[in-house]
Amino acid sequence: MNRLTARETKERLDALMKDPQTLYLGEIVNRRGRCLGTEVPYSEIVAKRLLHTHAFPDVLKALPKIPRGHDFLAKDHDGTTLDPTILGLQQESRVAVALYNHKILGKLGKVIDYLVPVDIEGKHLGVIDLVTFDSETSTLFVIGYAYNEEKRETLLRCSLDIATMRNSLDDNRFIQAYQDKLVGEHGKPVDPKEVTMGCAVLLLEGSYQDRSIVVLKRMPHVADLLHDLGIRLFVVGIELELRDKPRFTRRHSLYPYKPVLNYVPVLRERSIPVL
Repeated sequence: MNRLTARETKERLDALMKDPQTLYLGEIVNRRGRCLGTEVPYSEIVAKRLLHTHAFPDVLKALPKIPRGHDFLAKDHDGTTLDPTILGLQQESRVAVALYNHKILGKLGKVIDYLVPVDIEGKHLGVIDLVTFDSETSTLFVIGYAYNEEKRETLLRCSLDIATMRNSLDDNRFIQAYQDKLVGEHGKPVDPKEVTMGCAVLLLEGSYQDRSIVVLKRMPHVADLLHDLGIRLFVVGIELELRDKPRFTRRHSLYPYKPVLNYVPVLRERSIPVL
């Protein structure tokens, strides 16, 4: 892959601003390495341009929202899958299902849904990997789960992905969709009016993305962009080993396979440096 100058990097990014809702998919957003000449990381140049030239956090807030009447709740989301777990690139989505079956995810609360598609006017924008509810803070989180050492997606791309999904939602309509699953202490329902939305990226501890958090001190504009987008970063300390439960006690399970984790996930929040 040929290295780009800072100017070429900015030009490629500017071209993506024609459609901010798909900008996170752009090759330049996911480009690793450093620019030719300046030796500044591509992610740092992109983040600085998004912040200071395009005011991208405000652009995301103004994105079109999923229209009224959209049904977020899939009827077949009971934690089971039609096909058995296969190791490799497909494993990423299976982890989302396995985390749903585990239920509790530390500070992020209880997992109440997984793999929620985001579509507007027939256009598929992406997927919310996990939806959780933290009863202590009355926060409904939309979460992007990122682990794929083959693709090695940048932390910037992972963050812009879930930020785009989150800003494509109307908060009130999304909260209302999960109203029946918003349960507080002692099983008491939580008033949707008291619920706020949160946004997070969940990484595997020690992964390429997790290691990228350490170097945010050398990428202040990436750190600032994450702050402005309201992104929180978490890592889950598990061995990424899945298995399928061989039998069910519930006869009404929709599909024959239930992905579960071999280890109890341990969640840690990573701090984003303020520079």
